Amino acid sequence: MLSATVLVPAHNEETSIGELIRACRGQSYPLDEIVVVADSCTDDTAGRARAAGARVVEVDCQDKATAQNTVLWEIESDVIIGFDGDTQPTPDCIELLMADLNERGYDATCATILPLQPRGFFIRARRFSYSLGRRWWRLCQAEVGRIQVLTGAAYAFRTPVIKGVGGFPSGLISADMDATWAMHAAGYKLGYAAKAIALTVDPESFSVWRAQMRRWASGYAQNMAKYRRHVLHPRSLLVVGTALFDLVSLFWSYALFAYLFATGHGDKVAAVYGIYFAIHILVNIGLVASVVGIREAVLGFLPWLIVNWYTRWLYLAALFREWILGRHYASWTGRQGRATVITPMTSRRKLALTALTAVAAVFATAAWLA
Repeated sequence: MLSATVLVPAHNEETSIGELIRACRGQSYPLDEIVVVADSCTDDTAGRARAAGARVVEVDCQDKATAQNTVLWEIESDVIIGFDGDTQPTPDCIELLMADLNERGYDATCATILPLQPRGFFIRARRFSYSLGRRWWRLCQAEVGRIQVLTGAAYAFRTPVIKGVGGFPSGLISADMDATWAMHAAGYKLGYAAKAIALTVDPESFSVWRAQMRRWASGYAQNMAKYRRHVLHPRSLLVVGTALFDLVSLFWSYALFAYLFATGHGDKVAAVYGIYFAIHILVNIGLVASVVGIREAVLGFLPWLIVNWYTRWLYLAALFREWILGRHYASWTGRQGRATVITPMTSRRKLALTALTAVAAVFATAAWLA
């Protein structure tokens, strides 16, 4: 049986850190120790973590990946179990994570995340999305062998594996996705422990939710750019290509519908799409209901549908900003309130984009005159 240590990076988590440590100590799987890295904390995170029974290391890195690396190299357990400081694993979470490594031979895996809060517009939208992921897209990615991100809120890495890729990578805005693709690039086998559940504090206000989604979207764009050579692998192309197609399909399909309505074909569109949309609703609600129950599935569908539209726009905007404009999301800490930093466009890129725009304008004008 593999030995395991829990590693918790925490920044100002005094309200939740004690519950997390007690939940870890109450797990059925034996642990070597629980280590909390209190990074730049201005509250009583460190004191409450010690009182709950964890070993605490206080640092001033102001970066999640760097903070974890300060203690990574001294951990000798076979496996590192990671939880965010505002996350609570259910009683069998660690045992189910370890089963992926002990019995199925994975090098790394992650749990299913669900919101800790019971209700709220963004909470229900996120619960619906996570539940759908558990029953559909995350399972598909795991089957293909290219899960896009091992969530940093609840993961299990074989210690030699994360050390073998140089530790927790920093430099990109989404360190957990960076670590995931570093493992893909190194040829490791990654899984998804769908039945392992961890509850986490999700954004309840629009401003915090939007900041988080912009960070995730920017992190996705940055990681796909960094690992673009590895995206060309057939399995990666299937997963990433499907995700990008799904990202843009909503907008061009509705643009097509608008055109068809404007040209007098609206009755046929309504008949065909009405059937499709009804099936879409039933299938999605059915999948989500199998995770959180029919009531939460029904209540969460409309918030998820609305949020899904805006989420796709944020991702498209992030791809344009990161890939075309070269302006990179560089700093964000969500509820902790650190100001967002987006790097400026370089003079060389400005010149190139100006020249391309001018050339495009010339060709467009010539075509119009012709």
